[in-house]
Amino acid sequence: MKFSWKLILYFGFAGVVASVFMTVLRFARKNFEGDIINVCGNFFLNAIQGYVLVVIVASIVLYVLGWIDRFLPWNRKAFLRFIADLVITPAIAMVIMLPLSTITFYIGMDYDHGSLKEHIIANMSITLVMDIIMVGIYEGYYFFTLWKKSLIKNEQLEKENMTARYEALKNQVNPHFLFNSLNTVSALIHEDPNKAEEFIDEFCKIYRFLLEHQDKNLHLLRDELTFVKSFLALQQVRFGQSLVSSVELDEDKLDDLIPTLSLQLLVENAIKHNQVTEEKPLSISITEENGMVVVKNTLQVRAEKLKSTGIGLNNLNARYEMLANLKPVFFKTESEYVAKLPLIQKA
Repeated sequence: MKFSWKLILYFGFAGVVASVFMTVLRFARKNFEGDIINVCGNFFLNAIQGYVLVVIVASIVLYVLGWIDRFLPWNRKAFLRFIADLVITPAIAMVIMLPLSTITFYIGMDYDHGSLKEHIIANMSITLVMDIIMVGIYEGYYFFTLWKKSLIKNEQLEKENMTARYEALKNQVNPHFLFNSLNTVSALIHEDPNKAEEFIDEFCKIYRFLLEHQDKNLHLLRDELTFVKSFLALQQVRFGQSLVSSVELDEDKLDDLIPTLSLQLLVENAIKHNQVTEEKPLSISITEENGMVVVKNTLQVRAEKLKSTGIGLNNLNARYEMLANLKPVFFKTESEYVAKLPLIQKA
């Protein structure tokens, strides 16, 4: 919560109510003895006193809470933050109120001319209650904001995942893809029945993976590799020796996590935007480097540029940011396009 003068003024008015209430209690104990001018005078002085004192204390306490926010955030130092709220803010409020109460007593702003001790105890009581209320409002607002951000973040993540699933399914089942796949199967049935069976098996694996894992945000790298290998196998049957692929990753990295369908998206982009011919075979490699999955492909851009919305990479960036506050890296060299996806450790 940011420092707010408006909130401080609200607390000031709450201080007026508390001071008047204390004055009423004191007069009630004395059966409201005294002339009307004296009674009204006490109410007026106590109202002013309550407002001034609470505004001063609230200003300092809210400033201290802001300082505590920076150095003792809940997400990293919850226990120390709890102790600070429980001890530091009331202690500071009391330290501030002690000299202020003494000053207001000696300038005549006291409760019905009671003793200094009574005056300080009354002010300290109000201060303690106001401090509890201030800390409660401050921290309540913090957790409400956190909860609200969490809802928005989950909603955005779900939207991005729906977009990713939609794009993946759309690209797989669009008429051109199905036409090419069915033509390939038709030709292979006569030329190489074993290859045709292999093609159909890989095709089934792709759809089985999509159907079984479509609701998950993150997948084991092991599972993503199984899926992308099936996708590459399909493309290998289609392009033959024009497509060269390799996957080399250490076994100990396979249980780390990456966003769903991220590798397939990169491989598909490589095939979509580059020439894949016998004269210029497209080479795609998947390796690991410094805690990142590295997908490289030879850069041989098609002469005719295909229409691209850029949704894929933007979607991948957004999902990484929301899931792990990490950023993938994309860049070109003279001969290659390189994508680096950070591996996410299991919680």
